[in-house]
Amino acid sequence: MPRPAGGFADLRVLHGRRRLQGFTTHLMDPHRETAYFLAWSPDSRLAFGYVWRRADFPWLGIWEENHSRTSPPWNGRTLTRGMEFRRFPHPETRRQMIARGSLFSMPRFPLGPARTRVETHYRGCGRPCRGDPRGSGMDVRRRGPV
Repeated sequence: MPRPAGGFADLRVLHGRRRLQGFTTHLMDPHRETAYFLAWSPDSRLAFGYVWRRADFPWLGIWEENHSRTSPPWNGRTLTRGMEFRRFPHPETRRQMIARGSLFSMPRFPLGPARTRVETHYRGCGRPCRGDPRGSGMDVRRRGPV
């Protein structure tokens, strides 16, 4: 991801810099039927991932909290990252989403018929993993339709 001061940030790695928080949003590949992410913690030796229909959740949000919030319950000690497959690109009000229109030619607030029910499916998996899971053969996409 481009940095404001130049260069690029590697979002594949949680760097753990002091006093940092942030949120980025990513449009999943519109040429694929499914989208997924795979995460790995070398400290806990655990890899996990999710796969979902991209039409249901076209966005992936990544948020980080790295010791920046000093109020309870964080108390300046929390180092964490969240991965959210999302219907909307940003955490904002419905009014703000509608006013902004689209992002990357995708509506920020997809409207559907009133009083309808939406059902979605996704799949998750996890397993112990001592090293980088990219070479382990772990693939959240392998098992049939979502």
